[in-house]
Amino acid sequence: MIPRIIMTALLLTSLITAAVAQNSIDGLIDNYSSVGMSKFTSAVERDPRTHKVLKVVKVLQLEQIGIKDFIKAFKGEAKTGDFSEKYDDDGCTLMLTTQNAKQNRIYMLRCSEPYIPGRRNTNYGYAKITLIIKYK
Repeated sequence: MIPRIIMTALLLTSLITAAVAQNSIDGLIDNYSSVGMSKFTSAVERDPRTHKVLKVVKVLQLEQIGIKDFIKAFKGEAKTGDFSEKYDDDGCTLMLTTQNAKQNRIYMLRCSEPYIPGRRNTNYGYAKITLIIKYK
């Protein structure tokens, strides 16, 4: 009886953790999509027969404001799914993939930094956040 309760508690904890990750980044996307210094687009793909939502794609573009918040959120949620980060001369790319019984989610953050001759700048000037939700 006790092992069954422990297994149930662990399962619920992992499901709640994944939901919090989605809510953290999704909340930032919702918040910054209404800020004047951003551009936001959203597209929905539906099944033509049933009108059921198949896929949602959201793209948020930021200039300077809020970029560090997104980087912090992505790194904070790294343990909730498959996370990767890559740095190059142009900036950074962070990806987080999560999945559950109802949907797969791909979060991608691409940052580029302004060019300053002679030094590497850690303040990013531009970011593009893409969220793809594919329903099962």
